[in-house]
Amino acid sequence: MNNSWIESKIDQFDWSLFGLSLVLLTVGLIAMYSAAGQTEGAQLQNNFQRQLLWAGLGMGVLSVAYLVQKKVIYEWSYVFYAVSFLLLCLTLFLGQGAGSSRWIELGPFQVQPSEVMKIALIVALAKYLSGHRRDLDHPRNLVVPFLLTLVPMAIVFKQPDLGTAMVYVAILFPMLYWANVPLFHLFCIMAPLMSILTAFNFITFAVWVGILLLILYFANRSLLVSVGHFIFNISLGLVTPVLWASLEPYQQTRILTLFDISIDPKGSGYQVLQSQTAIGSGGFWGRGLGEGTQTHLKFLPEQHTDFIFSVVGEEMGFLIVALVLLIFMLLLLRMTYLGFQSKDRYSSLIIVGGTAMLFFHVVVNIGMTVGLMPVTGLPLPFFSYGGSFLLMTFALLGLILNSNSERVD
Repeated sequence: MNNSWIESKIDQFDWSLFGLSLVLLTVGLIAMYSAAGQTEGAQLQNNFQRQLLWAGLGMGVLSVAYLVQKKVIYEWSYVFYAVSFLLLCLTLFLGQGAGSSRWIELGPFQVQPSEVMKIALIVALAKYLSGHRRDLDHPRNLVVPFLLTLVPMAIVFKQPDLGTAMVYVAILFPMLYWANVPLFHLFCIMAPLMSILTAFNFITFAVWVGILLLILYFANRSLLVSVGHFIFNISLGLVTPVLWASLEPYQQTRILTLFDISIDPKGSGYQVLQSQTAIGSGGFWGRGLGEGTQTHLKFLPEQHTDFIFSVVGEEMGFLIVALVLLIFMLLLLRMTYLGFQSKDRYSSLIIVGGTAMLFFHVVVNIGMTVGLMPVTGLPLPFFSYGGSFLLMTFALLGLILNSNSERVD
């Protein structure tokens, strides 16, 4: 790398995107410091110090991801995916964690391969979908991207980590759409889920069947294809209530609690109720840093990881919460704009995949802290404690900044 090339990269650096990320990181570190400042033990204080270290390392990771030549990333996309997949498979044998097998011990450090796989999946899908001569109108060409997504998703689901498994799907569909995969194909993939969700009420299921018929009619597909899709979705809808009735009552309760925490307020719904109380008690101005009762009296579990946003709401108030949401929105809109303006198809797909991943994390995490989303354990970018996730976030940011610069030759 010669000096002129490095100077060109510096000139192309998107300081607005980096600045928005830095503001979010700063607020996140303040919230974590406040959560740790009044605790009895040293654990949370150590977590804050580690988070500072990870943030510093993250800047280095961002720099590397930005400065590496894009053609190198393109050429090694599948190799990176293969290595990440092997690491993910190792969690089945060497994985550690409370009630799970998500981490691999590397000396004094713990690595979470499922986080690395998020970036590996994005670059691998981008390389496959950016093939200029690949006909994505034909369903057989969608087999590879689905295998690239569903196989690691199954391993992560087994760990178990439902939230991260859902992230992989959240990455896949926007990238397929951006690659101009026909909407009818995407509809046929999503239709079975709608058939399952609407099957528990006759009216909603009847409305869905009507919508399904209209879409199949106007899609102008062959009679065999249309009839096949219709029969499959109807059969799936009819069998779903039967399978639901075969579950034990406690299994049904666990599933229902994902959507209505009041069913089990002292069990799986406890975290969300305490989070809602913390955010509501903050009012407009907040209780002040270090003054949150829900946080420092330990009523709020996982306050430094999954529910760090509740600390922001309780101690900093509605005003800061609104500003944080605004900055997240500006960050995601800026990324989307860069995706539109990207110089090549591969880069555009990377930006869209990364934006979709961050959007899903933000919506699900903040949604679950206020009771609008089921609790899935997804961390909040730039806020939640965790070295693997923070480094992955900075690496992804570096890739997006890189994708907005030079062109793949």
